Amino acid sequence: MNLKYSFQISIVFDNKCVEEGFLPGFGFSALIYDFSTENYLLFDTGGNSRTLLHNINKLKVDISSIKKVIISHNHGDHAGGLEGIYKLNPNIEIYVPLANLAPYKKAFSESKVHGISELTIIGKNLYSSGQFGQHSIKEQALFLRTKNNEIIITVGCAHPGLEKFIIEAQKLGKILAIIGGFHGFDKFSYLNGINLIGACHCTQHIKSIREQFPNQYQRICVGNSFSF
Repeated sequence: MNLKYSFQISIVFDNKCVEEGFLPGFGFSALIYDFSTENYLLFDTGGNSRTLLHNINKLKVDISSIKKVIISHNHGDHAGGLEGIYKLNPNIEIYVPLANLAPYKKAFSESKVHGISELTIIGKNLYSSGQFGQHSIKEQALFLRTKNNEIIITVGCAHPGLEKFIIEAQKLGKILAIIGGFHGFDKFSYLNGINLIGACHCTQHIKSIREQFPNQYQRICVGNSFSF
């Protein structure tokens, strides 16, 4: 067991940039290793199984060691690789926004599929934000609590507004890092005090974020790993 870090987040699907030997693809996925439980979980699954599985294999991680998959929202670029994971590991637990529960239970009938509505503990130091969104797109984020009681946020596209997930995460502790797609988010004051800002995938205002937060902004590429 690593006594220094709580989590390692490895980017296994994205369309902004890619390290040598990894494959790019439109979508997002982060493979997370929990040092306290020595388990892997997957946040989103990118746009297709072939690319996702190649990139996970490149990290020398056995698919059977992934215990949970959290799907941020029901778009193909975030859930498209789930079928490939399921075929190799049908015992995996799947967490989706409650509004999307029925089709996932049907499609992945051998797995335990959870529908999440509110801020929910899904494991030791693991939280779903609960589903947000007033219209057809319901979305959840994943919150990781470190041993120092700081929060790491992973987001898919933040369609309901990134600030909503930030406000919810602040109920648990100080936000240390945020990684994922920010979509059209431009309420940049909400990013003040966050040490690592990993805007990627669908983020429309990366240039502005990089300019306003030059010391906090972190370029995100497939194959990158970050330890917290």
